[in-house]
Amino acid sequence: MLFSLPVMMYHSISRHRHRLCVAPELFEEHCRVLAENGWRGVSLAEAEDFFLRREKLPPKSCLFTFDDGYLDNYVYAEPLLRRYGHQGVMFAVANCIETGTDLRPTMEDAHKPEVARELASLDQRPLILRRNKSVSLIKFCNWAEIRRMRERGAMAVAAHSLGHDRVVKELRFTRLATRNIRDGYFGVPPYEQPYGFPMFNLDHALTHRAYAPVPELFDLVTAMVPQDKDESSLFLADEKNRRAVMEAIRALPALAVQESREEYLARIAKDFAECRNTFIRELGVAPQSFCWPWGDYNRAALRAGEEAGFQIFFTTGRGMNLYGRRKAVHRFSVRGGSGLELLEKARKVSLASREFFYSLDTMFSRLSKDHVLRRMFG
Repeated sequence: MLFSLPVMMYHSISRHRHRLCVAPELFEEHCRVLAENGWRGVSLAEAEDFFLRREKLPPKSCLFTFDDGYLDNYVYAEPLLRRYGHQGVMFAVANCIETGTDLRPTMEDAHKPEVARELASLDQRPLILRRNKSVSLIKFCNWAEIRRMRERGAMAVAAHSLGHDRVVKELRFTRLATRNIRDGYFGVPPYEQPYGFPMFNLDHALTHRAYAPVPELFDLVTAMVPQDKDESSLFLADEKNRRAVMEAIRALPALAVQESREEYLARIAKDFAECRNTFIRELGVAPQSFCWPWGDYNRAALRAGEEAGFQIFFTTGRGMNLYGRRKAVHRFSVRGGSGLELLEKARKVSLASREFFYSLDTMFSRLSKDHVLRRMFG
């Protein structure tokens, strides 16, 4: 079956201005144009059968995926998928799913004035402190809303790790933390970061052995730098103060301790197991699919995920998705563009496999012809 399944990657469906946000009006256009041209967003179950059991899919099939578990996926994406006959999957971060039991209003309730105001608030993301770093507030779905979407059938849910965490990857640093430094919601360090703390290089928790800063480093920074946000900004604005803090930090015998490979493997095994068990406990179903945070993985993480019971792994890499492929399902990011542009992308991905096999056939034909000519004419 020379068919490559196009898998679209979305995050937030809202009017908030950010590279990961697609406005509801544009998302509706995507759904409508695909439907009008005979395309259908298949269910996660159909996609899993395609990848695991080589079950056939209609030629104009695609898969809508939504990362992280934003509340606006429940408010806008799921109703629009249903409206146009599509299905999709939300890859939710287990520890970010809210514990509330109330079903919040969706776009289908927007005719009520008080609901319209509430929905408009999803487009506003005020700054909050998360582990002492300024990040934009994100509202996530709760388990009741996830159950409701699964009952309706248009939006499945699968795993996107336990916490979407980062770890200290290496100890090089050139900056100290101030209240003015902002980052993404999932870009914060794995500890409460005092003002004046070195800004170490962070990376994905599932793919890197972590450095744990020593207590002496925290003690030194909090003793030298005022921890009131305004006072710390004034203090660190002075170059002499910054230089003194950095010199004192670099004079410490050690800044952090790196976990052993055995500790790293035990940590990621626990992460996968707790993530999967959370979904089993809350939904009564063990997820088969796992989406890598930031799309990144290594052999050790893949092995740990498989040992935990996951069978299909979604990445952010681009490429073909032939039947039977499960260890690295490719996706392409949808961050804008018209419905017709999305339609053209889906067509190209679905036809990529045919072009690939045609190229192989042409290459082997030429090789065979050259071989015959050499045999005939030396």
